[in-house]
Amino acid sequence: MKLRILSIALVMISLFSCSSDDTSMNDTNNSDYFPLTTGNEWNYSNSSQTQEEQEVTDDEMLTITSENDNAYAFNSSADPLERGIITGILANGNLSKQNGQLVYNGEYVVDLSLYNLDNLTIPLTDLVVYDINASAGENLSNISNTIDQTFNIQGQAIPLVIEYSLNTQQNEILESYNVSGTSYENVLKSSVSLTLEVNADIMVSIPLLEEQEVLTSSNYYAENIGLIYSENQANYNFEDLSQFGVPNMDLTSIDSSQSIESYVVE
Repeated sequence: MKLRILSIALVMISLFSCSSDDTSMNDTNNSDYFPLTTGNEWNYSNSSQTQEEQEVTDDEMLTITSENDNAYAFNSSADPLERGIITGILANGNLSKQNGQLVYNGEYVVDLSLYNLDNLTIPLTDLVVYDINASAGENLSNISNTIDQTFNIQGQAIPLVIEYSLNTQQNEILESYNVSGTSYENVLKSSVSLTLEVNADIMVSIPLLEEQEVLTSSNYYAENIGLIYSENQANYNFEDLSQFGVPNMDLTSIDSSQSIESYVVE
């Protein structure tokens, strides 16, 4: 009799344990890593350095200015060339939240002024910035397309065919992360990468930029605060087309970052 009671007890414990495990596996993360309310603002210290040149620093304030159908638009206080990569993207579009995802609609303007080139504008539709319920290493979005555009390359009009692929990926959630001496708890990390291939259409197709990853961006979002840090590296390794009459453009590497200084969020 005692053995039978013990067996029943063990079965009940086992069933209870299985039920508890199933519940924990189906739990979703309800944390808010980017509060979206009109009037919210974030102040950043931006820094950038091109190869061996002196580091340049600027201040930038990002503000949510309006809301339309749960999509929130942003404004940046900085001139376009002084904006950080991520805040510059946000200022050219809007954010919304869908089932734990932060979703962006707008455009990414690739600044090519260092090469005396016209900027390249990449439209972005339903780009998933992060997903609080995704696993670390999970790919979130891929936006690929081809653009035919004539660029003014150092005084010469050159028709170009541009193939691009922009990807976002979920990274880990950190217990804490330090920015400018301040420790932030429960920080979500996600990343963005951009691959470009550019061919000049000069009677025949001539590679100007072989397929390469030209941008990597790692971004950190603190719970109930938003973007607290962004680290970016851009590299452009152009081919030598001087024999075709196209001025040569040197390899350029640009390191930039954005660090949160203060914020007001609801």
